[in-house]
Amino acid sequence: YEKDYSGHYSGTSGEEIAGDSAPVSDKVDDLSVLNSINTLVPGPSMYPLTFPPDGSATGWFPDAFRFVNVNLGGPYTSLVDQWITFERISNWQTKNTGLAKLNRPMELTTWINYGRYNKKRIKITPERVHQFAVNFWIWWSSLQPSWRAVGEDNRPLAAKEMKDDWKSLDHYGQNGWLSLVVCLRWWGEGLMRVQNETLRKEGIDDWLMAIEDMAIMLGGLISYKQML
Repeated sequence: YEKDYSGHYSGTSGEEIAGDSAPVSDKVDDLSVLNSINTLVPGPSMYPLTFPPDGSATGWFPDAFRFVNVNLGGPYTSLVDQWITFERISNWQTKNTGLAKLNRPMELTTWINYGRYNKKRIKITPERVHQFAVNFWIWWSSLQPSWRAVGEDNRPLAAKEMKDDWKSLDHYGQNGWLSLVVCLRWWGEGLMRVQNETLRKEGIDDWLMAIEDMAIMLGGLISYKQML
């Protein structure tokens, strides 16, 4: 199905703009809408997360942590906290190969090609946010291990049991799960710009579903690596 967000926001279009050093409050048009996320699914982790001192020795992690440590509600913050655990047990290293590029959202490719962080600001507008969500789900589904089935809607089916083949998702460092978390940040911020409450609520529900599914799989991956 398709939704049209174009009538609910007037502003710049496309991904936008160079320079991402501004705080999240400068990027979201109405931060009061964040309350709708915080009350939907409470999470155990609270914003802001504390920087893990053992991650300071690596060259890539401090910038990555600052970029994803934004206030988008408990479920998002909990996933970021879980991601930190994954990077810690991976010794804060960066793998030579990253997550598969096939079906990757074009905004992520643009951001990486421009050098990440301050060099290219990605802004998902209301006109684009639904399609970004569709594209993210397609990419996420394509990254699933071979033992996990995908439904007719191109979304992963519930994993009844987890097996030992995690190669497609076991990617750490700046080319790994960071890219997935970054997409969640852009997606969440894009939803905050949708002024129609019904459309925003539907979008948030979908976003939270993605966070929950990612948290389940990341938890399984962490458990697998801790047993090695």
